[in-house]
Amino acid sequence: MPTKNVFLPKQQRSQDTQRKLLNALHFCLQDKFFEHITIKELSARAGVSVGTFYRRFKDKESLLPLLYQDFGNDLSQWVTNLELIEFTNLKEALEKVSVETYQFLSTRKSVFRTLHLNSRLHSELLDSDKSVDRKVIYRRLVEILLRFRQEITAEDQSKVAEVAIFMIISGLLDKVLYPTLTPAIACEIDDAEFSIELPKIILPYLTI
Repeated sequence: MPTKNVFLPKQQRSQDTQRKLLNALHFCLQDKFFEHITIKELSARAGVSVGTFYRRFKDKESLLPLLYQDFGNDLSQWVTNLELIEFTNLKEALEKVSVETYQFLSTRKSVFRTLHLNSRLHSELLDSDKSVDRKVIYRRLVEILLRFRQEITAEDQSKVAEVAIFMIISGLLDKVLYPTLTPAIACEIDDAEFSIELPKIILPYLTI
Protein backbone atom coordinates (compact mmCIF):
# COMPACT_ATOMS: atom_id res chain seq x y z
CA MET A 1 0.00 0.00 0.00
CA PRO A 2 2.87 2.52 0.04
CA THR A 3 2.33 5.70 -1.94
CA LYS A 4 4.88 4.45 -4.48
CA ASN A 5 2.09 2.15 -5.70
CA VAL A 6 0.24 5.26 -6.88
CA PHE A 7 1.26 6.71 -10.22
CA LEU A 8 0.91 10.40 -9.47
CA PRO A 9 -1.04 12.12 -12.26
CA LYS A 10 0.49 15.14 -13.98
CA GLN A 11 -2.20 15.94 -16.54
CA GLN A 12 -5.62 17.32 -15.63
CA ARG A 13 -7.35 14.41 -17.36
CA SER A 14 -5.39 11.93 -15.24
CA GLN A 15 -6.17 13.90 -12.09
CA ASP A 16 -9.86 13.81 -12.98
CA THR A 17 -9.69 10.03 -13.45
CA GLN A 18 -8.03 9.61 -10.07
CA ARG A 19 -10.71 11.72 -8.42
CA LYS A 20 -13.45 9.68 -10.11
CA LEU A 21 -11.96 6.47 -8.77
CA LEU A 22 -11.67 7.93 -5.28
CA ASN A 23 -15.28 9.15 -5.43
CA ALA A 24 -16.30 5.67 -6.57
CA LEU A 25 -14.56 4.20 -3.51
CA HIS A 26 -16.40 6.62 -1.22
CA PHE A 27 -19.69 5.57 -2.83
CA CYS A 28 -19.03 1.83 -2.60
CA LEU A 29 -17.99 2.11 1.05
CA GLN A 30 -21.49 3.31 1.91
CA ASP A 31 -22.81 -0.25 1.83
CA LYS A 32 -19.78 -2.51 1.48
CA PHE A 33 -16.62 -3.22 3.42
CA PHE A 34 -13.41 -2.31 1.60
CA GLU A 35 -12.33 -5.94 1.41
CA HIS A 36 -15.54 -6.81 -0.48
CA ILE A 37 -15.19 -4.11 -3.14
CA THR A 38 -13.65 -5.19 -6.44
CA ILE A 39 -11.55 -3.19 -8.89
CA LYS A 40 -14.09 -4.01 -11.59
CA GLU A 41 -16.82 -2.51 -9.42
CA LEU A 42 -14.80 0.64 -8.71
CA SER A 43 -13.94 1.10 -12.36
CA ALA A 44 -17.55 0.69 -13.47
CA ARG A 45 -18.73 3.21 -10.89
CA ALA A 46 -16.05 5.68 -11.97
CA GLY A 47 -16.89 5.17 -15.65
CA VAL A 48 -13.41 4.00 -16.58
CA SER A 49 -11.97 0.69 -17.78
CA VAL A 50 -10.15 -1.75 -15.52
CA GLY A 51 -7.06 -1.09 -17.63
CA THR A 52 -7.32 2.61 -16.81
CA PHE A 53 -7.44 1.73 -13.12
CA TYR A 54 -4.19 -0.22 -13.39
CA ARG A 55 -2.53 2.66 -15.22
CA ARG A 56 -3.22 4.79 -12.12
CA PHE A 57 -2.85 2.23 -9.31
CA LYS A 58 -1.02 -1.06 -8.84
CA ASP A 59 -3.81 -2.51 -6.69
CA LYS A 60 -6.94 -1.59 -4.76
CA GLU A 61 -4.98 -0.94 -1.56
CA SER A 62 -3.08 1.83 -3.36
CA LEU A 63 -6.24 3.94 -3.08
CA LEU A 64 -5.99 3.96 0.71
CA PRO A 65 -3.37 6.75 1.06
CA LEU A 66 -5.63 9.00 -1.03
CA LEU A 67 -8.63 8.03 1.08
CA TYR A 68 -6.59 8.80 4.21
CA GLN A 69 -5.69 12.24 2.83
CA ASP A 70 -9.33 12.93 1.96
CA PHE A 71 -10.35 11.98 5.47
CA GLY A 72 -7.60 14.19 6.89
CA ASN A 73 -8.97 17.18 5.01
CA ASP A 74 -12.47 16.51 6.35
CA LEU A 75 -11.04 16.10 9.85
CA SER A 76 -9.17 19.38 9.70
CA GLN A 77 -12.23 21.26 8.47
CA TRP A 78 -14.35 19.68 11.19
CA VAL A 79 -11.95 20.88 13.90
CA THR A 80 -11.85 24.34 12.32
CA ASN A 81 -15.64 24.53 12.58
CA LEU A 82 -15.45 23.52 16.25
CA GLU A 83 -12.82 26.18 16.92
CA LEU A 84 -15.13 28.85 15.56
CA ILE A 85 -17.75 28.16 18.24
CA GLU A 86 -17.77 30.60 21.17
CA PHE A 87 -18.35 28.34 24.16
CA THR A 88 -19.43 29.92 27.44
CA ASN A 89 -17.90 27.38 29.81
CA LEU A 90 -15.99 24.09 30.08
CA LYS A 91 -19.11 21.98 30.44
CA GLU A 92 -20.59 23.32 27.23
CA ALA A 93 -17.30 22.85 25.35
CA LEU A 94 -16.90 19.28 26.60
CA GLU A 95 -20.48 18.34 25.71
CA LYS A 96 -20.20 19.86 22.24
CA VAL A 97 -16.85 18.20 21.47
CA SER A 98 -18.25 14.82 22.53
CA VAL A 99 -21.48 15.05 20.52
CA GLU A 100 -19.72 16.51 17.49
CA THR A 101 -17.11 13.74 17.61
CA TYR A 102 -19.90 11.17 17.59
CA GLN A 103 -21.61 12.86 14.65
CA PHE A 104 -18.38 13.18 12.69
CA LEU A 105 -17.51 9.52 13.17
CA SER A 106 -21.01 8.21 12.51
CA THR A 107 -21.42 10.12 9.23
CA ARG A 108 -18.06 8.74 8.00
CA LYS A 109 -18.34 5.34 9.64
CA SER A 110 -17.47 3.19 6.62
CA VAL A 111 -14.48 5.30 5.61
CA PHE A 112 -13.14 5.52 9.15
CA ARG A 113 -13.54 1.78 9.71
CA THR A 114 -11.55 1.09 6.54
CA LEU A 115 -8.74 3.42 7.57
CA HIS A 116 -8.77 2.29 11.20
CA LEU A 117 -8.34 -1.39 10.31
CA ASN A 118 -5.86 -0.93 7.48
CA SER A 119 -3.64 1.50 9.40
CA ARG A 120 -3.07 -1.26 11.93
CA LEU A 121 -2.16 -3.73 9.22
CA HIS A 122 -0.09 -1.24 7.23
CA SER A 123 1.39 1.40 9.53
CA GLU A 124 2.92 3.27 6.58
CA LEU A 125 -0.58 4.52 5.81
CA LEU A 126 -0.26 6.84 8.82
CA ASP A 127 2.64 8.63 7.15
CA SER A 128 0.93 9.08 3.79
CA ASP A 129 -0.81 12.35 4.62
CA LYS A 130 1.83 15.08 4.61
CA SER A 131 -0.60 17.98 4.98
CA VAL A 132 -2.70 17.04 8.04
CA ASP A 133 -0.80 15.95 11.15
CA ARG A 134 -3.16 13.96 13.40
CA LYS A 135 -1.21 14.97 16.52
CA VAL A 136 -1.83 18.60 15.63
CA ILE A 137 -5.54 17.83 15.16
CA TYR A 138 -5.75 16.31 18.64
CA ARG A 139 -3.85 19.23 20.11
CA ARG A 140 -6.32 21.65 18.56
CA LEU A 141 -9.14 19.77 20.32
CA VAL A 142 -7.21 19.95 23.59
CA GLU A 143 -6.83 23.71 23.17
CA ILE A 144 -10.61 24.08 22.93
CA LEU A 145 -10.88 22.70 26.46
CA LEU A 146 -7.92 24.76 27.64
CA ARG A 147 -9.80 27.94 26.83
CA PHE A 148 -11.30 27.38 30.27
CA ARG A 149 -8.13 26.92 32.29
CA GLN A 150 -9.75 28.82 35.16
CA GLU A 151 -12.24 25.93 35.52
CA ILE A 152 -9.69 23.12 35.24
CA THR A 153 -8.35 22.63 38.74
CA ALA A 154 -5.77 19.90 38.03
CA GLU A 155 -2.15 20.93 38.47
CA ASP A 156 -1.21 19.72 34.98
CA GLN A 157 -4.07 21.16 32.95
CA SER A 158 -2.68 20.14 29.59
CA LYS A 159 -2.31 16.52 30.68
CA VAL A 160 -5.89 16.15 31.93
CA ALA A 161 -7.25 17.89 28.82
CA GLU A 162 -5.31 15.44 26.64
CA VAL A 163 -6.70 12.51 28.63
CA ALA A 164 -10.22 13.92 28.20
CA ILE A 165 -9.87 14.14 24.42
CA PHE A 166 -8.40 10.64 24.27
CA MET A 167 -11.28 9.23 26.31
CA ILE A 168 -13.84 10.88 24.02
CA ILE A 169 -12.25 9.73 20.78
CA SER A 170 -11.31 6.20 21.83
CA GLY A 171 -14.61 5.54 23.60
CA LEU A 172 -16.75 6.79 20.73
CA LEU A 173 -14.59 5.04 18.15
CA ASP A 174 -15.44 1.65 19.64
CA LYS A 175 -19.14 2.48 20.12
CA VAL A 176 -19.57 3.86 16.59
CA LEU A 177 -17.41 1.47 14.56
CA TYR A 178 -17.80 -1.79 16.47
CA PRO A 179 -21.02 -1.57 18.54
CA THR A 180 -21.58 -5.34 18.66
CA LEU A 181 -18.01 -6.25 19.61
CA THR A 182 -16.01 -6.07 22.80
CA PRO A 183 -15.44 -3.69 24.56
CA ALA A 184 -18.43 -1.73 23.20
CA ILE A 185 -20.87 -4.41 24.37
CA ALA A 186 -19.89 -3.70 27.99
CA CYS A 187 -22.19 -0.67 27.78
CA GLU A 188 -25.73 -1.25 26.51
CA ILE A 189 -26.60 2.33 25.56
CA ASP A 190 -26.14 3.27 21.92
CA ASP A 191 -23.40 5.50 20.53
CA ALA A 192 -25.53 8.66 20.45
CA GLU A 193 -26.49 8.36 24.12
CA PHE A 194 -22.92 7.39 24.99
CA SER A 195 -21.69 10.70 23.53
CA ILE A 196 -24.01 12.50 25.96
CA GLU A 197 -22.99 10.44 28.99
CA LEU A 198 -19.21 10.73 28.44
CA PRO A 199 -18.91 14.42 29.42
CA LYS A 200 -20.69 13.69 32.71
CA ILE A 201 -17.83 11.35 33.60
CA ILE A 202 -15.02 13.50 32.25
CA LEU A 203 -16.07 16.89 33.66
CA PRO A 204 -15.47 15.91 37.32
CA TYR A 205 -12.06 14.54 36.33
CA LEU A 206 -11.12 17.95 34.94
CA THR A 207 -12.49 19.95 37.82
CA ILE A 208 -11.71 18.00 41.01
